[in-house]
Amino acid sequence: MSGRKRFKSIFAGILAVIFLTFDTISRFGGLPSAHAAPPPPEIAADSYILADLKTQKILFSKDPDVPHIPASLTKIMTLFITFDDLAAGKISLDDEVPVSEEAWKTGGSKMFLLVGTKVKLSDLVKGITVASGNDACVALAEYISGNVTSFVDRMNQKARSLGLSTARFVDPHGLSDENQISAKDLLTLVSAYVTSHPEALQFHSLKEFTYTPPGEKPITQFNRNRLLWTYPGVYGLKTGYTSRAGFNMVALCDRSGFSTIAIILGSAKGKSIDEGERERSELVTSMLDYAYRNFTYVQVAEPNSVVGKARVWKGKGKWTEAVAPLGLGATVEKGKEDKLTYTIHMRKDLDAPVARGTKVGEAIFICEGQEVGRMDLLAKNEVPKGNIFRQVWDVIARAFLRAFGRI
Repeated sequence: MSGRKRFKSIFAGILAVIFLTFDTISRFGGLPSAHAAPPPPEIAADSYILADLKTQKILFSKDPDVPHIPASLTKIMTLFITFDDLAAGKISLDDEVPVSEEAWKTGGSKMFLLVGTKVKLSDLVKGITVASGNDACVALAEYISGNVTSFVDRMNQKARSLGLSTARFVDPHGLSDENQISAKDLLTLVSAYVTSHPEALQFHSLKEFTYTPPGEKPITQFNRNRLLWTYPGVYGLKTGYTSRAGFNMVALCDRSGFSTIAIILGSAKGKSIDEGERERSELVTSMLDYAYRNFTYVQVAEPNSVVGKARVWKGKGKWTEAVAPLGLGATVEKGKEDKLTYTIHMRKDLDAPVARGTKVGEAIFICEGQEVGRMDLLAKNEVPKGNIFRQVWDVIARAFLRAFGRI
């Protein structure tokens, strides 16, 4: 065989291999990616979300904006208001709360309060987080707001202030199927709750609680969140069930700083309590497994780090330091850790007075050209309003800078 014929034969063989390779690629979905996460698991529920708790980056979901009956997940808002008032000094965990007849006769899951007795507010909180006591919710609502109706009004006001467009509450415990909220709004609610009141998490992580009514024998009840026993890293948060709602859960888990939240609504409908709780736990386990097998959290700054300064106009001072309460970081697919970048954006419209904890900016995280998360930056220090001369000067200075495109 001549050299030219030998060359043509080899070249034809190479082309054949190339065409066969690309035919195989086209039939099996293209070139494999070294970093692409596999498809998420199938979750038998009406609605669900798996997300990074720190940035609220959703890893996968189904119908996250559709309102659903929360059942006892309603109690998260009740506890949010309770811890708001505890933080403000309006109430104390040592307060003795009277038990009314309305609280005592409330149906469903109970802490087993006795009418006419008094119970420590700290025990009521445990009775809600562990035993999901509906009677405890009514006792708290009456103590904080005077009556249940006024307390429920406050729950809805809080929902509006948080921007929860699908949330509607009609009671403090979730017995009514007229309560509603979407998985996406639950994500926002829980994120705000645990960020504002991390001290509440010690109550949600309790596996059991023993309450002794006056003159009665001790009553021990166990947390309905089975994952507190079975899934390493789970530390909360709440379960819920009614026959119409199905089996609901908000699960919080942390492993090496990677904090996840799994929300499931409307699972295991028609199942017995034992079957439903088991199926709910299995579904949430598969969601958390998916997160920790395929994603990782990249931290770039420690919690409460100062990451910059924000300009404050008309204030006694010109600047407030910006802190990241949860640290800075974002969740990426495993193998892409070194591709994470971020930028800091400070607000330019801050007028004094600026309270400590006011949002003054945000960090935006990018991986391979795609946004993968945001984190709020908060004012570390208060900036009170300046005197009249400072205010007039800053009005002139800001107008001048805007005219020249400097802000």
